[in-house]
Order: sequence, then C-alpha cells, then structure tokens
Amino acid sequence: MSKRSQTTGVPKNAPKKSPAAANENQGKQKLKPEYHSRAEREAEIQRRILIGAGIILALVVIILLGAFVVEQFVVPNQAVASVNGETISVSEFQKRVRLERYFLVNQLNSIINTMQSFGMSQDQINQQLTQEPYNTMLNEYNIPDQLGNRVLNTMIDDVLVRQLAAEREITVSDADVQAQIDQYVGYDPEAILAAGQEPTATIEPTVTPTPFVSPTPSPTPTITPTLEFTTTPTSTPFATIPPTATLSGTEEYNQAQDNIRLAFTELRTQASIGDSDIRAYFEIVALRQALQDDVTSDLTLTTPFANTRHILVATEEEAQDVLTALQNGGSFSDLARAVSLDTGSGASGGELGWAPIFNYVKPFADAISTAEIGAFVGPVQTDFGYHIIQVRGREDREVTQSQLDSAKNNEFSQWLTDQRDAEQENIQIFDIWTQYVPQ
Repeated sequence: MSKRSQTTGVPKNAPKKSPAAANENQGKQKLKPEYHSRAEREAEIQRRILIGAGIILALVVIILLGAFVVEQFVVPNQAVASVNGETISVSEFQKRVRLERYFLVNQLNSIINTMQSFGMSQDQINQQLTQEPYNTMLNEYNIPDQLGNRVLNTMIDDVLVRQLAAEREITVSDADVQAQIDQYVGYDPEAILAAGQEPTATIEPTVTPTPFVSPTPSPTPTITPTLEFTTTPTSTPFATIPPTATLSGTEEYNQAQDNIRLAFTELRTQASIGDSDIRAYFEIVALRQALQDDVTSDLTLTTPFANTRHILVATEEEAQDVLTALQNGGSFSDLARAVSLDTGSGASGGELGWAPIFNYVKPFADAISTAEIGAFVGPVQTDFGYHIIQVRGREDREVTQSQLDSAKNNEFSQWLTDQRDAEQENIQIFDIWTQYVPQ
C-alpha cells in the first residue's frame, strides 16, 4: 500500500487506555470540589454555631445543676463534728448559730436598754460594754467565727448529753419540753397555783405546716464595733415579759399563749428556722436539766458548810515550805499576809470564813470535806495553784434556792467537762466548720 493511502482523512481510533489510568482519571474527577452557594455556606456556618452554643449551654446547665446539688444536698449533710460516731451536720450547725445569734442580739439590746433606763450616758454604756461578760458577747456578735466556735462546742456537749442521758435511761416528756417554753416566755403555772388561781392546760404554740423562712434578711441589730446603739431593741426579749398583777389564771394563760405564738414567729423569721428546730432546741434544754438533776441529786438545801482559811502559792515546793513553817509553830495569819497569792483573803490572814463547801472548786472542796478540824492540810493543787488549808469548823446549814441552783449548775458543768475530757479521743472537729458560719 502506498504512503498516501495510509494518511487518509478517516478519523483514527483513540488509543485504548489501561484500566489503571481510567481509574486515576475518575478519581481526579471525584476530588474536584463541589460548588456551594453563599447562602448555603452561611446556613452551614449558622448550623455549626447553633450546635456549639447548644453544647456550651448544656455544659453550663450541667455545672449549675451540679453546683445546686452540692449546695442543697451535699454541703448541708457534711459533718462539722463527730461525737462517738454521731455527726453534727453543716445544716444543723448553721441553724443553731442563727438561733444563738438571735438570743445574743436580744441579750445585748436588753442590757443596753437596762443601762439607759438607769440614766447611763452613751460613754458610760460603752465603757461598761468593754467589761466582761459584755465584751465577750459583743465579740461574738462582731466576729462570726468566735460565735461559731462557742456554738459548735455547745452542740458537741449536747450530743454528749443525749448519749449520757440514754446510758442513764433519762428521757424528757412533752410536758418537760413545754415547761422550758413556758419559762422562756415567763409563764409559771406553779406561781399561779400558789396565788390561789387555777392555771389552764399546757400551752401548745400554733405550728405552721412547713418551716417558714423570712423572704427578706433579718433586721440587722445596731451593735457595731464602735459601740453605737439605738434606744429601742430590735427584738423583744420574751423571757423578761412581766405578767400583769391583776390578771386571772385564765388571763395569764391567754397572755402566755399569745407570747408563745409571738416568740415562735420571731424565732422562725429572725433565725430562719422551723418549728421542729425550735422544739428540738427546747428539748435539749429540758434534757440537760433532767440530766443535771440526776447528776446533782446529792445536793440539797441542807448542805455542809465549812469555816476555812488558806495560803495560796505558785509551786508545790513553796507550799511544802509553808506547811513546814506552820508545823514548826509559824503564824498562819502572818504567813498568809506575807506570801499568799490570794491577796483578798491574805490581807485578813487567809480567812475565807463560813461558806457552803460546794462553793469551792472540787479538789479544794474534797479536801475540806474530810479534813480534821484544826489540822493543816496540803499541798492541795487546783487551777489557781497550791493551797495549804486549815478547817476551823464544819456543820450542816440551809442554803437558799438560788445558792443551791448555782451549786448544781457549777457541779454539772464540771461533771460534763470531765465526761468530755474522757471522750476526747472519740470527738472530732472538722476544719470546714469555719467556711459555713452564717455571716
């Protein structure tokens, strides 16, 4: 065939491509970016923003919900102290602090009003409030941790009281609790009966269906670190309400009932606690009283008195020197005037005179209870130092009810302190309590 015939205008067939090359071209076609309109791109961006915002919102809700659960359910049930395995929770602690602060403010305002009623000037009142116990009370009001510390230790004692009362099978009735409420508002059915009138049945305060919490903050008392006070107290101290002399037994009862309703309303609103919390407070007061009566049952209106004198020194060695001097014929009076740290009795030769034995601290009281009359006794150690004692006489005498009550309070307080010291290893106080003292 000629060359001419090989170059005709007939279209030539395209050369066949291998399968691999075909696949490569197909892949390149697929990788070509798909075109989107501007509206479509903006819609996609908007969708992603909404998804991101939703995720963030969900996280915020989860965090807030977690914080709410912790604040409302976890924190209130955390323990601030433990006594023999029984815990005191944050919630219980905070309620008691608010209640004790309410009592504290009432006391301070009542004290200030009493001072003003005696015609004391503002400067004189301020000066008085720098003295004890007023200064401590004022510090507790101004320094939340100081009040919190006192309240927490009182609550620990309360737990011990419940445990010790249970060991002795001591309980209190509703009537015992009611008697404490009556006393708080100044209602005394026995006094009414003694006056020849018939007291009405036990008062029951009106109880709200649910604990009421004031929607607004409690009124702030006018006590400040600069000791500036108003004339009128912010709350009425119910315990000082005097009954009207001309009231009948029924009228006394009705007035007391009104006072109890008012007292419960004040406590609910100002301390932000419920009726069950109020009754629980008066219940522990009643239980303390019942336990105290049991512990101090040996104290009666007829009690041993002793006529004593003593010499107080700082060390046992000094006390021994004093004792040796007395045994060698030294004058008790002269030694007391010369060396006794108790300058009050020392000025009169160490004489303490006649007094109920229960007036003295326990080691001293124990010593003079059994000492031979006229003998020199000691050294006897107390918190004040070392004593050399001589009992000059001892006999039973009657005391007043006020003296007896004071003695019982002192003896029970010392007994409870001893019980707490014995249980110290089983008492724990957790540092977190400082974070939850109501401000």
